[in-house]
Amino acid sequence: MPLSAPLSKGVHPMNKILVFLRGNVLTLLCVSLLIGATVIAWRLLATPLDPYMRAEYAVLKGNPEYKDIIGFHAGNFNWQEYDYPAPPPMPDGTTTVCLSWRIPLSARFAGDHILFATTNQNAFVYVDDELVYLHGDWSDPAASRGRAFHYVHLDQNLAGKRLTILLHSGYPNWLGSIDYFMLGSSRLFLRSLSLADAIYISSLSVAAALIVFLVMDLAWRGAKPGRRRMQLYLIAYLASFILWTTGSSSFFPRIYGMANFWWELHLVMLYIMPIICARITQDIVAPRFLSMVRTAKNIFIVLLAAATVMEIMQLNGYMNLLRLLYPVFLIGSLVLIYTLVRSSWTHHPACRYATFAMTAIVLFGGIDTLHWEYHQLSAMLSTTVFSIYASIPFIFHTIREQMLKDAALAQENEELVRELAISQNEAQRDFLTGCYNRHQLGSGFAEFSALSYDRGFKFSFAIFDVDHFKTVNDTRGHLAGDAILRLIADTIHEKIDRRHLFIRYGGDEFVLLALHYDLAAMVAFCEHLRSLLEQRLDGVTLSFGVSTWHGKKDRLRALIDRADRALYLSKEKGRNAVSAENEEGAA
Repeated sequence: MPLSAPLSKGVHPMNKILVFLRGNVLTLLCVSLLIGATVIAWRLLATPLDPYMRAEYAVLKGNPEYKDIIGFHAGNFNWQEYDYPAPPPMPDGTTTVCLSWRIPLSARFAGDHILFATTNQNAFVYVDDELVYLHGDWSDPAASRGRAFHYVHLDQNLAGKRLTILLHSGYPNWLGSIDYFMLGSSRLFLRSLSLADAIYISSLSVAAALIVFLVMDLAWRGAKPGRRRMQLYLIAYLASFILWTTGSSSFFPRIYGMANFWWELHLVMLYIMPIICARITQDIVAPRFLSMVRTAKNIFIVLLAAATVMEIMQLNGYMNLLRLLYPVFLIGSLVLIYTLVRSSWTHHPACRYATFAMTAIVLFGGIDTLHWEYHQLSAMLSTTVFSIYASIPFIFHTIREQMLKDAALAQENEELVRELAISQNEAQRDFLTGCYNRHQLGSGFAEFSALSYDRGFKFSFAIFDVDHFKTVNDTRGHLAGDAILRLIADTIHEKIDRRHLFIRYGGDEFVLLALHYDLAAMVAFCEHLRSLLEQRLDGVTLSFGVSTWHGKKDRLRALIDRADRALYLSKEKGRNAVSAENEEGAA
């Protein structure tokens, strides 16, 4: 026996790794580029303070009064050190805290400018004991809702001074936290802010470009119900990402003001984006994981609903539930990633690219949570903006797969045209309307049912007639009645193609068979025909009954009977209606 024989019982683990690497080279390259870009941007925009600048804090009891703001004196407080950038420890009920730094003469970043950002806080800045800047209403702890950017210009260098920032807020989760904290020159600030804004704007532009691409794809190939659902979900996700970005960056509040508006927009999108991610995942994972994905989606929806109700009740639900949202989002996202990874990438190839995108969202979202919510990091950038680049492979894969499906469907339709063209000639048509005559119903049914059984197609059946046609003939004449029948036939011929078989069944009664239509699609199509004919027939209306093929054992007689009962139900409704076989009264 050859020495290599034992290897035939299984694949060596190293070979599995090599196969995986070869099969995912593009994805791995994107991962590497994304991580590299994120690290470079994060390091460029990091805002470390001089290590010799020790952060100190002091808690003020109650709300500050006018004398506390104007008569501030650092020597009156018992200062304690704390670990910036995390907020200092404060007793429950605290509404005011002072953060202070002694800036040594040798401080690397000392200059004549201060830059920092606060969220939901009034801010007052002192150099030594001199008030040099104020923001908000000292008498109202809830006045400064939203994220505010503070740019303070001084007439003197900060080296050798004590810098104190008094923060006042009615939102305890945010009290004592500051972001974007920098000391230096206006040139340094301009460079840092411009770079941060450029990263945000470029990410936003990518999302907007992808939306345009998806919309153009829908417009070009048609937004047919059920076939373009994924594109619509992706557009919704990209739109929510754009709205979230406008509230996360400094650009929009600085340029357009309305800090409260951008903040609220940012918060709402935080709750909406996980729901959309779960819905997208639901459409691509293996069926056995659908219940897990739906559960995660429903939890996200409940959290959004609870936050919205609390917001309506003026309980600041969007902000107060953030501490719950972050762990729920983390656990829910890990569940989604698990379902994506466990779904066979051979049978569900979209899961490969969705795993990359979802992992990027969780990773970058986790970094931002540590930064913005728990204040464990200090930087001027939200890394979640980079997750948009991780979604590009998934979006293009989705469009490519849809194009392939459309091409396959087009080819099937062409084959169907050739197969049905054999039986289509003038002898098989009704002389008045140009429809096929009733003798073609049996052969058409046999042809459609055979194609449906062999290739897994669906097809449906509709029978319809003119409401009160005898009255039409009696009042307008038989020539007018014939003209109405021809107009009906001409109108429907405009709306059908070779996937349809249109038959005049007798008198004012017509039959329509439609390949690739399930019951819902056939009902929608018949409703469209009914509405169009009502407009064109000058007061004459039609009633429809719809049934669908249930498989090989279904017979033409049964199909007609179900449609007939549905047609009778339409007449009971008052005519000029479309009814399906599954409606109460027709079943």
